[in-house]
Amino acid sequence: MALINVFSYNLRCDVESDGINAFSRRKSFVKERLEFHKPDLIGFQEVLPHMLTWLKQNLIGYTVVGTGRDADLTGEATAVAFKTDLFEMISLETFWLSDTPSIPGSHFNTDQSSCNRVCTCVTLKHRDSEKPFRIFNTHLDHVGQMAQVQGMTVIFNKMMEYNAKLPLNTILTGDFNNYPDSILYKSIKNFAGIKLTDVTSEINGTFHGFGKIAEPSKIDYIFTDAPCDIKKSSLITDENNGIFMSDHYPVKAEIEV
Repeated sequence: MALINVFSYNLRCDVESDGINAFSRRKSFVKERLEFHKPDLIGFQEVLPHMLTWLKQNLIGYTVVGTGRDADLTGEATAVAFKTDLFEMISLETFWLSDTPSIPGSHFNTDQSSCNRVCTCVTLKHRDSEKPFRIFNTHLDHVGQMAQVQGMTVIFNKMMEYNAKLPLNTILTGDFNNYPDSILYKSIKNFAGIKLTDVTSEINGTFHGFGKIAEPSKIDYIFTDAPCDIKKSSLITDENNGIFMSDHYPVKAEIEV
């Protein structure tokens, strides 16, 4: 077994109105802090195409994978980054949270927002333990409660589909746009097919609006069915003269694979 540090990190789109916290102005701070914390595995959300290019060019020693959520494969990605010297990538899939998961740009025709939603699934093998596992990284809809449940159902179905062929430990990271007392959150923890532990259950709120929210909302999580110690999980609250890593605090967990 090997112990790895896993981050779930909503990077926040590059928005000029964010002022000093626009990605173009905080990206050097992002690079500095990731180099300091040295996560082994990162599930990113809200990664625009030019941000994805930047990650690939600046996260030295990492492999960064994922594709945009729109029909032409541009738009936001739920990218996954992993240390190249620690992991071998076995497989990669991006699927859409819709009734037709294999069709790029598809979405639910219920109460979903205009945003397409995706999940990136990567099967990795740790080079030391030689044990494979899967990470699913997603960003659920911010408007439709039904669309959130439908999206999570698609992810669960994919987990079951993969495990029917080859059972492996699962890590689930993401911005779920749901609080810990929500029905969706409880459904993730009580899903009949895979028993996932919320490694972040003792962590406080994550969405802070670049320090403008006094009591941050808890909407970012890491779940797993692999061995873990929830007491070793933490928020990454780094800040420098009003510049933050994002409008969300990244969450960190130690997981055995």
